[in-house]
Amino acid sequence: MQRSGSNPPPCGPAHDKTSAVPATDAESFRIADPGIPASAASALADGIAATLRVARGLALAGRPVDLTGLDGMVGVLCARALDLPPAEGRCLRPRLAELLTELDTLGAALPNPLPP
Repeated sequence: MQRSGSNPPPCGPAHDKTSAVPATDAESFRIADPGIPASAASALADGIAATLRVARGLALAGRPVDLTGLDGMVGVLCARALDLPPAEGRCLRPRLAELLTELDTLGAALPNPLPP
């Protein structure tokens, strides 16, 4: 719990208390692991953002876009964000807001579905 009048901890990789834990394929989708630092959640957010940008580029070029698995990746990111201590989780909020903007931009680039 933070005392009144004290400054929140600084955000960013220079302030992580642990280093990122390398993961095997099976471990990369572990939902809750309190040993994973904020930098790992941030790296996952970066990967999702890159996927969204590639998908937007494909959509703008008129190419088919397959978003299979995106919901699972976002679910893992949300679970990892919730597992962080509150101060570290607050540091991740701007990155999550950026992802929402990326997703909205992709949604605008996708063609409207055909009527039933």
